[in-house]
Amino acid sequence: MRPSFSPLRRLSRLATGAVLGLLVSCGPADPESFVSLKWQSGGGPCTEEMDCSGWDEVLADGTFRVDRFGDFGGAVRETVLPAEELARVRVAATRAELLDVLRRGEAPCGRVTDSSSVLTLELEGASYRAQLAGCDEPGVNELRTLLKRLRDTYAP
Repeated sequence: MRPSFSPLRRLSRLATGAVLGLLVSCGPADPESFVSLKWQSGGGPCTEEMDCSGWDEVLADGTFRVDRFGDFGGAVRETVLPAEELARVRVAATRAELLDVLRRGEAPCGRVTDSSSVLTLELEGASYRAQLAGCDEPGVNELRTLLKRLRDTYAP
């Protein structure tokens, strides 16, 4: 004779599984799942003689490309990051704090009308794109600071 489970017990097991699944999905990602990131910035008002946009891009192979904000007519700078710097990017891009912000949608920190700061992050099995202008939350600040240091060091 098999024991019978009450509907309440079945519902309890289902709820426990769902909560555990949410906890797993809201944590950090494996740094090895990093594919690429591109952080684009822009501001205005801007005339034709001004360069009011720029971007930083890091690929999984360590390629680092920079189009410097305010560098009118400047070339895109490209280099390969040292392994330890790429590891820092991988960790920063897969931190739980950053992913929690990105999971909140396209404008997780509210809307800013006079500037833009858009992060596109590709991980194996997940993709995020969010407007982060005005966002000073943990995870976001760390990645922003890291990219600025890399830009100033490797693509001056």
